[in-house]
Amino acid sequence: MKSRKQSLLGELVIATGADDLIIEELAGALLDAAMAERSAREAWRKRGAAFFRGEREGAGSRTGGEQGGAAKDAAPRNRLQAKQARHDTRDWQVKRRERTRHLIELGGLVAKAGLVELTDDERAVILELLVEAAAKLDRPDREQSLALWRRRGLRAFADVGSKFQ
Repeated sequence: MKSRKQSLLGELVIATGADDLIIEELAGALLDAAMAERSAREAWRKRGAAFFRGEREGAGSRTGGEQGGAAKDAAPRNRLQAKQARHDTRDWQVKRRERTRHLIELGGLVAKAGLVELTDDERAVILELLVEAAAKLDRPDREQSLALWRRRGLRAFADVGSKFQ
């Protein structure tokens, strides 16, 4: 938990642009913030909340009021949120990421097999090919089909792997 918090704080320093400060300046600013009056901390809290909502500050913001500044401000915030999401360890999030990765890998297999090009990316045809393969696995000679396809698939993986080495 501590290392995750440290990582998130580091990301926050980068997202806010505070990484442009030398370490002594950043330490001094943090010490001032830790000892600040309640009213100042409340103003900072509101400003920080606006930052995470993607709202722009006035003309004195880091972007100098330039056009497109909101996008510049949003990019670091989006990177921080994406990193937080990648490290979210809630059970449903982990399962969702695993399922997404699995589906992407299966889609990659369809592409590696050349089905996208051979069918002109006609998904109804690709689906029917897969339905026919599933029907073949529902027959008594299932093990024979699996063994044949496994050998051919392993050869195809070896051929694809050798192209990238």
